[in-house]
Amino acid sequence: MDESQSPSHDWRAQLSGHAGDHKETLIAISDAFLEEVPMLIERIRKAAGSGDSRTLRTAAHTLKSCFRYVASDDDINAAAEVEKKADSPDQITQQQIDHLDQLAQKWCQRVGQLKAETAQSI
Repeated sequence: MDESQSPSHDWRAQLSGHAGDHKETLIAISDAFLEEVPMLIERIRKAAGSGDSRTLRTAAHTLKSCFRYVASDDDINAAAEVEKKADSPDQITQQQIDHLDQLAQKWCQRVGQLKAETAQSI
């Protein structure tokens, strides 16, 4: 299987579509994604550990929104599940947080690669 999660999921076209197929916009969206996503994972970790449901809900919701630019429904749903459980942070497992972190790293790597390829083509 290729680097997408399913044959029908074309994340490159998905991100490019959000950028209006405009290379400079794609680079700007990529920059924002690459800056925001790691910070959100850190917020999720800290908020889950301290029981801060408001910060946890906001960070998971924002991560879900970021994932919508590139990710498959399964990855988006992983963030949505943490958002849904935010009022009871003790129900969020370390495994769920680690999974979100792995997804975030995967998408940051892919988005970074596409950004570099796009920048070279300008």
